[in-house]
Formats: sequence, C-alpha cells, structure tokens
Amino acid sequence: MPNLESLIKTVRNEGYSEANAAAKVCQDIVLKAIEVSDFGTHVTVKGGVVMRSITGNIRRATQDMDLDFIRYSLNEDSIRRFIEQLNCLEGIKIHISAPIEELSQQEYHGKRVHVTIEDDAGHSLKSKIDLGVHTNMQIEQDEYCFDVCIDDEGASLLINSKEQIFTEKLRSLLRFGPLSTRYKDVFDLCYLSDYINKDKLLQCLETYIFSDPMMKENNMEAIRQRVHQTFQNRRYRQQLEKSRSINWLGISIPQAFDKIQSFLLSL
Repeated sequence: MPNLESLIKTVRNEGYSEANAAAKVCQDIVLKAIEVSDFGTHVTVKGGVVMRSITGNIRRATQDMDLDFIRYSLNEDSIRRFIEQLNCLEGIKIHISAPIEELSQQEYHGKRVHVTIEDDAGHSLKSKIDLGVHTNMQIEQDEYCFDVCIDDEGASLLINSKEQIFTEKLRSLLRFGPLSTRYKDVFDLCYLSDYINKDKLLQCLETYIFSDPMMKENNMEAIRQRVHQTFQNRRYRQQLEKSRSINWLGISIPQAFDKIQSFLLSL
C-alpha cells in the first residue's frame, strides 16, 4: 500500500485542499478497513462522507466521518473492539488516541472516537469518527461502493439511503426551525430532492417524523407550514447568506428555498 504522504498528494491532485485531502485519506482507509474486517454488515455509513461520494462534488468534501452500528453495542469496550478490528490493512495501523467522548448535539447522540492512522514509513494522521446506532431496522440501508484512494477496487459498504438522509435533515430543520445552525442541510435537501423515491421517502417520513411523539408535525401540510415559516425568518436567511462557504451547489438562497418547498408540495 502507498504511504500516507503519497496518498494525500494523489488526492490533492484531484482538487482537494490539504486539510480535506488528509481527511479523505483517513476516511478511505477506515472505509476499506470496515469492508475487509468482520464489521461490513454491522456498520452503515452516513453524513458528509456519503454526500460527498454520491454527489461526486469536491465542494461537498467533509472532514467529519459518521457511522452507525447495526446490531452492535455502543459501549466503550465494543468501540475499542471495533477500532482494533480495523487493523486489517497491510502497512497500516489504527488506534484510539484520546478518551472516547459522549456526543449530544442538534439531533444527534453518540460517541466520538479520536484515532491515529500510521503507516510503516512512520507517517501518521489524526482523525475522528462519530458513532451512533441505527435503531429503525425497518428502514433498509443501501449497498454502495465507495471510490477509495488506496486501491482500484473500492469499498462496498452499507449506507443510509437518500430518502433516509433527506428525512433526517428535514427532521432537524423541523425541530429547530429558525434556530437551526445546520445550514449546509439546505443545499443537501435541494440536491437530494432530484433523486428521491417518493414511496421510500414516505416510509421514512412516517418512521422519523409522523410517528415520533417528539415531533409536532404529523402530516405533510404541517411540514410544509413549518418549513415555510423557517424560510421566511429574516435572521435565518441572513445567517444562511453569511455562510457562503457551505453553499456547495452555488445557487441562490431563494432558489434553494423554492426548490425544497416545491418538492414538499409534490408529496
């Protein structure tokens, strides 16, 4: 396997910044290690790593890595066992480099694991992995092959479906409304709306929103009204305008709002 420095150089030549290239190398190594290990069926990939891969857009690159365990415990011993099992790639070592953290953020509860990835030449990279649990087993995961920088075969793994990703981002927007700080989600929702299977989406909406007692919205009209009120909020619009670096689609804010609301009207 090429050393870490040469892998970063290869990814940078694809147009990634230094920081994003290093992050992608770490992500690709972990993805490949999950596939090679015994955890391929016990992990689903989610978040920005999936969005960057399915869009093929470098502007959607992320330095975060989000995974959910499937039928596997999130306790500390289990997490350490998981990381240990990732030491299955020739010439690469992965180990936990800091105490495992509890996470409680907007719409997310899980654990954060700081890891160091080392090669035989003595180069090392630091990364972090956010771990949660996939609990709604009736929502099927998609099989997907990631293009990884360490070989030409890729890494075939489970990922959240586009419909699940859309629903979870929409759910967060509904819960926090104008107070939401997940501005990148607006552009993700725009992109995903072009690739949604509406039957699968309705199943996800039922599971994650309509049937959840924590959610106020129990029908599509309530969702439309909440989204409209959020998009009409002056402060929310101003904050979104200021966060230009997250507008990876390069479209105007009114265009983004109109596209999302038009899609919701079609459901």
